[in-house]
This record gives sequence, structure tokens and C-alpha cells, in this order.
Amino acid sequence: MRTLTQIGGLVLLSLALVFLLDNKYRVLPNALHDYMPAHHPGLVITDITVTKCSTINLFTSCKLDSDVWHRIEKDLYLGKGWVSSAYVHIQRKREEELKPDDKVIVDVSVGRLDPSLGTKGESDEKWEARPAGLWLKRSGRRGASDSSEAITSVDVLFGADAVDPRDGWQMTGTPLLLESSGEIQEARLSIRRGKQVAHVKPKPRINENGKFKIMQAADLHLSTGTGTCRDPMPEDGGRCDADPRTLEFVGKLLDEEKPDLVILSGDQINGETAPDAQSVGFSLTQFALF
Repeated sequence: MRTLTQIGGLVLLSLALVFLLDNKYRVLPNALHDYMPAHHPGLVITDITVTKCSTINLFTSCKLDSDVWHRIEKDLYLGKGWVSSAYVHIQRKREEELKPDDKVIVDVSVGRLDPSLGTKGESDEKWEARPAGLWLKRSGRRGASDSSEAITSVDVLFGADAVDPRDGWQMTGTPLLLESSGEIQEARLSIRRGKQVAHVKPKPRINENGKFKIMQAADLHLSTGTGTCRDPMPEDGGRCDADPRTLEFVGKLLDEEKPDLVILSGDQINGETAPDAQSVGFSLTQFALF
């Protein structure tokens, strides 16, 4: 019995040592490494950039080498740029495809100044500048692709009230710096870090009291951004953001009624003022669907 205990302890110690070494130095072949708990299957992001082009300037292009770059098919001006368009491009690779000189993005920021300036503890961190006020922090250390900080996906959402309710996703906060005006053109990056976690959908069940409450929501007519009230509210003619008022009302109903199931039965998106339906859908489904 004592011998078995010693053997078991030795095996556990060996596995822990291999786990630590593989995380730092990748000592295992890919076929085995892919099954390690810290491994992130799929792709990691190695670079992000923004391209701008103009229909009156033939020397500009919003297309990059498709063998190297993946373009997120959302015009950052939402088609309102008159003669201008802009797109976010990302480079992404699988872990086994990473070369020694490849760097993995571990943080993203947007602003006019280097994020490390005036930030305590980050004076030694190097941020790399990209167009539209985009800043990237990239790491070339071994095991960076397995880090929980590694960025594995990027998306673009629009509007001052943009949210991303998907598990593991977070908004960068500040909109990209584009030569435009108007809230509807506020393009914001949303990023996902680390391993993608499968979402477990809740299963509707009858309550102990034998009741099951269903709430129906229809004709919300949400826009990309905060929207505009159809009627003059407040009465003094001041600014009235329609969508925040609508979503606040829906939130209060959910808190008060506590339904077991919510059905969205149509006309949630106002097509004429919602050029990016994904941003609109996320603003609504943040309550209960994710």
C-alpha cells in the first residue's frame, strides 16, 4: 500500500512538472499539447490593423492580402462616409502554425496617446500603434498563446451604447478614431480572450407552484446607437434617446415580472436606422438570452 502511494505521488508530480514545462517551453508534441487543460483550441490573433480607402483616390484600398489578413466585413462608417470606407483586418493563426518571431496580442486599447504613458507599472510595457488610434500589446514569449490574456477573436460593434453580452467577450470602450462625426458612426472593438467556453442554455421548467410565466416583447424598433424619440420628450424639446428609455423599461418589466421565458415576436430592429443589426440585437439580448 505504501509503495502504491509513493508511485501515485510520483506520477502526479511528474504530470504536474510536464504541465508546467509544456506551458512555458512547449515540450510536448502538438498532438498531445492540444489536450492540455490550458491549451486554447482554434485561433489566436497576432495582429490587427485598420485600412481606409476613398472612391476618389485610386491609390487607396481597403483590401489586404487575403492569405495573411482576414477582413471583418463591416464598414466602420456604416456606409455613411460619402466617399470613404474603412475596415478592421486581423491576422490569426493556430498555435501549431506560430513561428518563433510571431507575437500574440494580449491587450488592445484605443486612444491618441500611448497607453503606457502615465500608467503605473506599465512603463516597461511596449504598445504598438496602428491606424484609427488603435494600440496593441503583443507578446513573443513562449506559452503566450496559451495565456488567459491571449486575444482569440475580434468583432466590431457600433453606437455609444454598444454592449457585448457573449461569454468571454468585452468591449474596448473608446470608439476607433475616424474622420467622422455623429454617434451612429462610433465603431468599437469587442474582443474575446482565452479559451472559448461553451454556453450552457437554461432549460425552461415549471415552477414549484405549477405556474410558468411567459413575457412577449414586440415592436421595440431599436436602432444602431441610442436612437431618436418619435415624440418630443422631454416636452422642452431637449435631447431624447429612444433606445435607452425602451431598454430601461424592458429591464424594469423583467425585474418586476420575473418571467420564465421571454419571446421576441418581431419588429425589434428598426431597419431604416439600424445599419448594423448585430449591435442592435446585442443591446436587447443582454438582459436574458446570454
